[in-house]
Amino acid sequence: MTMNESVAVTAKTDESSWIWGDVKETDITPSWVGGDGIFTEGADAHGDAVLRRVFTKESRPYASPFESIATMMKIAGDAGISPQVLSVGDDQIIMRKLPATWRNAKLDELRDPYVLWAVLEQHRRVHELSILDGREVMHRDLIEDVFGMRDLYRHTGKRMPRDVDGLLHDLDSFIRRVDEFHEPAVPCHGDGAASNILLDPKVRPGDVAMPLLSGWTVSGVMDPLEEAGSVLSEVGPFCGVPAMLINGLGLPSSALPVAQCFGILGDLYWALIGLWRSATTDTPEIDFAKYGLWRLVKARNQLLLPTGPSAWLKEL
Repeated sequence: MTMNESVAVTAKTDESSWIWGDVKETDITPSWVGGDGIFTEGADAHGDAVLRRVFTKESRPYASPFESIATMMKIAGDAGISPQVLSVGDDQIIMRKLPATWRNAKLDELRDPYVLWAVLEQHRRVHELSILDGREVMHRDLIEDVFGMRDLYRHTGKRMPRDVDGLLHDLDSFIRRVDEFHEPAVPCHGDGAASNILLDPKVRPGDVAMPLLSGWTVSGVMDPLEEAGSVLSEVGPFCGVPAMLINGLGLPSSALPVAQCFGILGDLYWALIGLWRSATTDTPEIDFAKYGLWRLVKARNQLLLPTGPSAWLKEL
């Protein structure tokens, strides 16, 4: 069965009697909650809670293609890594809504070793997902993404923050030799932000409730070290030993400086996304620029950390 046939089968759910409520509010800062779509809660014909995500055209320049995202979410949902996908239609995905106690994680909750290692395990499980023949999943390259997004932002005519090219200059030795450090490409969620983790904070100690992954905007087949960099950028300065975080994703601790460089590039990518969205948005009340500038500061700070890759870069 091809991907299109699979999507068609999934989309046969009769939604004519479903009830939809209000659109959920977008919360850009400090996380990108709702930045890539419109989310609406509702109930199916049996009264069971569902959540509809409509992908907006603004996300197309940086997000994976809709068909790729839908495939990743469907496979991950079937594997218990993500909420279950009920229906896929034109630029929309309907999922089973989790119970009311579940919510997006907060960064300080990842200080809990159980939660943190459970999150890493879910990311690692994505690497093992099988993508059936005929299903199209995007192959992503973070360095190409960064330079492409920089060009898009430059074409808006807005001033480019000095630190964008400054960081690319500092990472030039890594960028030129990156092919020496790649791990084999595998399916990845691609974004380690805490806001992309769903958990039930009311689970009693000793009970098992694995966190689930949400978002999937930049998911696809990629070097897992690119995703590891995103995880390190989010939790590395606050939680655990960075090399152990790499191990938790099934990767060698010797790859730590490579993942750190990818982490800086990942922050730079989202900085450019925020700045570009600010320059082109139809919803100026959402402060995309603030988010973008915050990610730019975060990228620079990662390079300046004593445990960062600065010394390693000088040796390249």
